[in-house]
Amino acid sequence: MQKFLMSGSASLPQHSMLSQVLDWARQEERIRALVLTGSLARGDGSTDQWSDLDAQIIARDYASYIADDTWLDELGEVWIRFPLSQDLPYKLVWFAGGAKVDFQFLRVDAIHEMICSGALSDEYLRGYIVALDKDGLFRDLPPSPQVFLGPDPPSAGQVEAVINEFYFEAIHVAQFIRRREFWVVKFRDWTMKCDLLQMLEWHAHATSDEPVNTWLLGKRIREWTGEETYAAIEEIWSAWDVAALWRGLLRQIKLFRSISRELGDALGFNLDSSAHEQIEAYIRALRASDDLN
Repeated sequence: MQKFLMSGSASLPQHSMLSQVLDWARQEERIRALVLTGSLARGDGSTDQWSDLDAQIIARDYASYIADDTWLDELGEVWIRFPLSQDLPYKLVWFAGGAKVDFQFLRVDAIHEMICSGALSDEYLRGYIVALDKDGLFRDLPPSPQVFLGPDPPSAGQVEAVINEFYFEAIHVAQFIRRREFWVVKFRDWTMKCDLLQMLEWHAHATSDEPVNTWLLGKRIREWTGEETYAAIEEIWSAWDVAALWRGLLRQIKLFRSISRELGDALGFNLDSSAHEQIEAYIRALRASDDLN
């Protein structure tokens, strides 16, 4: 279990921007602590040279850091800062050389609340390292068990909504393939893939006896879906070509149908697929009538 490593420790994780961020935080009176979260804090071997630095800034008052982010220029040459003008307690930054730092701001009271409740936030449950603590603020905070708490299982209504959207867009994709409007095909197809990803995540959680980390945006998807499913995923990405688009669409529908049925069985849902079977037949008929010229 990992709680914290003091600033300057040789055991701090490696990141090209960490020393600059630490030096800056030490000099800022309003900043009382700097906490590392994310993959660098977990130490589970999932990081590489392109990993983000997730830096949580614990401050007495952070409003000015959000309103005016010229302080970022003290850390290095900034390529992109986001949000650009939104009043939100974070800054996502690309520095020159391709180093990314996600700054999140918390008030000191948020840490006191966790100490009083004895309950770590989901982020801290996954792992945290206190790289700087000017006041001993984290002295009484429990160490991280470094566990991933999966989401609650979806309701039948949530599953049905994703299935309906998938098939809603599948009809669009088939018709726009016939129209040879490939940009629209790709646009609509991306919604289908977002629905497929959601179904794959739910499926991974529902069919595993152990907690599963499905990460974000399909990261490490080969690990949490398994080799057979991953092999099917490899076949749903199509080139800008009519035959390839049809092939990818039909393979994607096949995979989605299989995953959604297994998910329904795992969760004990009685999902009505009659309309979707008719939609699949309609799409196959469109494909059969296409001369592919």
